[in-house]
Amino acid sequence: MRYLRLATMILLGCLMAFGETLPTNIYAGGVSLNPGASPKIAGTGLYARLVSDGSGTYLFSAVDALPTSVQPFAVTTQFSAGVAQRVLTINNIPIFVPTSAGVSYNGENTGWAWTTGAMAVTRIKDKWRLMPHIRAVKSSVSNGSGYQVIIGVLIGWAE
Repeated sequence: MRYLRLATMILLGCLMAFGETLPTNIYAGGVSLNPGASPKIAGTGLYARLVSDGSGTYLFSAVDALPTSVQPFAVTTQFSAGVAQRVLTINNIPIFVPTSAGVSYNGENTGWAWTTGAMAVTRIKDKWRLMPHIRAVKSSVSNGSGYQVIIGVLIGWAE
């Protein structure tokens, strides 16, 4: 519950900034808190391309590296592609629901994965963006991370 409060505070803090028109391309990377994993730090990389400025629809691809165990150290890696749809705007800050599916693997185990959640995108300086997010992730890989909640922030470059 405290992780949800932390994510809410980060998201609301970003909503106080000023927004702008949607960028065409976004390249981002960041870290996340993954409460169900050990260690609790996860990593995410993202590329998004605007396909409809009027509706705020992006096509995107993402990679998530989710630690599964410390000893032996294991990581479940997920490559996915999907759609992020703007669902509302608060103080000129767009809020998106990104949904994707793709391939997940852990060592020699391979399967499918999906993710969904919420993400805000706010300009912090020139072309730099801050993107706090909370997502639910599911991997079918045995000995993988299974269902996980990811709370994090991406820092991106937009054009």
